[in-house]
Order: sequence, then structure tokens, then C-alpha cells
Amino acid sequence: MRVLLLALVHACSALRISRRTAFGAGAASALGRSLPASAATKPVVVLGANGGTGLECVKYLASKGISCVAATRSGDFVGDASSKLVSVARGDVTDPPSLASLITRTTGAVIYAASASRSKEAKKSSNAKAVDRDGLVDVAKLCIANDVPRLVVVSSGGVSKPSSAVYIFLNLAAGGIMDAKIAGEDALRRLYAAPGVAERGVGYTVVRPGGLLRDAGLGVSAVELNQGDNKSGRINRSDVAAICVESLASPAAFDTTFECYYSDTAKGLDDVMASNAKAVSTGETTTPTAAMTGRERRGDTWPKLFEGLERDAVAA
Repeated sequence: MRVLLLALVHACSALRISRRTAFGAGAASALGRSLPASAATKPVVVLGANGGTGLECVKYLASKGISCVAATRSGDFVGDASSKLVSVARGDVTDPPSLASLITRTTGAVIYAASASRSKEAKKSSNAKAVDRDGLVDVAKLCIANDVPRLVVVSSGGVSKPSSAVYIFLNLAAGGIMDAKIAGEDALRRLYAAPGVAERGVGYTVVRPGGLLRDAGLGVSAVELNQGDNKSGRINRSDVAAICVESLASPAAFDTTFECYYSDTAKGLDDVMASNAKAVSTGETTTPTAAMTGRERRGDTWPKLFEGLERDAVAA
């Protein structure tokens, strides 16, 4: 069962994008001041805060002294809300009116950690299309309309490779979730490519993790970023949360899409599902692939990890 769960959460992604047009000097200046100041003074809204990654995002934000709103479908939060930095609110991504009071001009950033529920009770309204596609599009529109400096989206690795075994398996097992995720990603990139959005310092970051684990984080030096959706691996949810939060203050992560996994678990998409399953079920050590895409990113600090990421470009 754990093998199946790991496979079900294994990330999928791909750049169905050409290359976004150059921003120009005005936009570059906006990117430089994109988030650090506002993130320190305005709350970060975490959507899907009761999920595994959402919970970790709330914990990481509080540990960094950043105020946040743990937004959940029910309005109840299963995590620790004892900190004065954490407030709890109802925020259902399938119910746009519930988001209107959460995502405003006083919002410092939004982390979209929501994903379709697999429970029978929730499937009618919390299906992949409603959450991973339509919900994301609605949130992106609200962020743009309210000049929220950054929207960070937790997607999945391999999502842009529909012929890969990972994509096909997850799509069948989880009700079309990969179709919905890539459709949501593509729609978001088109929305943010509209004239004037980047120039206002309003942008996004799409994070595509590999197979998600619940162990303690290994830290920045264990992480590898990549672009192009050709490699993946495994990564703990706590480190995905750290990537999401730390990317908020990074101009280098503005309007980017990237994969993340531990470098010592890296495999090509054709091999990663079997590799992850063996590691989880038997504890077998992964021999990372020697193949390089040329877009790998490593660093001993979070800012260095994001350096050199290529910004997305959306075909006109």
C-alpha cells in the first residue's frame, strides 16, 4: 500500500511552454523587489493546509517568523495553531467566494498546496478538474487581480510527459489528476503572461516534487532542482515546504517551473517509479542516474539553489 501511495503522490510535470518573452528593464527592477519586504509584513495564505505538504508549509512559515493563514476546505486545521503567527480560515478552492476575503491586496503571497481528495465523500466536488485545474485558475486570477506578489504552486514531477509510465499510472489511479494538473499549470502560465503582469512584480513559481515522503527534511544541500521534466526522484514533504517558502524571496524563482528531488535519488522518468517503489518497500539504495540534462541546480543555501533557473516563456 505504501508503494502505491508513493506512486500516487509522485510528481509529474513538463514544460508545454516555449519560452516566455523577455521582461525588459522595468520588469527586472520589479522582480528585484518582488517579495522579500511584503512577505515579512503581510500574511502568506496556505491553501490545502490540512494536506501533508500544506501542513509542512504552515510549520516552516511559523518557524521563519512569517505570519500565515492556514486555509482549509472545512475551516478546521489539524495542525498546530498555537503560534500567534498562525491563523485559521475556511478557504475552499472549489468555492471561489470563500477565497475572496482571503486573497486580497493585503496578502503577501499564496501557496497552493491543495490537490484533489481521494475520499469517496469529497470526490463529487473535490475531483481533479475542480481542484487541480479550475481551482488553481480561479486562485491565479484572484492573485493577479489583487497584485499578490507571488503564487507558489505545488504540482508534480512528470506532469508534462503524457506518454511516460508515471503519468499514465497516476492519471488512471487518481481520476485524471495528471491531465488536470498540466491543464492548470498551462492556464496559469498564460494568465501570468498577459501584458503588464510581470511588470507589476506579480508572478508565480511552479514546484514539481518527486515522490513525496514524510520523513524529516534533509536540507538544501541534499536537493537538486531541474527543468524540462526529464528527471525525478524522492523528496520529503518538509523540504518541499522549505522550497516553497524560500522561493518567495527569490527573484530567480519568479515565473519559473522546476522539478525538485534529492540528488541521490535522481532517475529518468522511465526508471523513477520502479526505483522509488523499491526504495520505499525494501529500503534498497538508489543508484542515481549519471545522465545529465544540463539544467540541474544545486546549492548550499536556498538563494544559491535557485540561481540560474530559466524563466518560463509562453507561446503567444
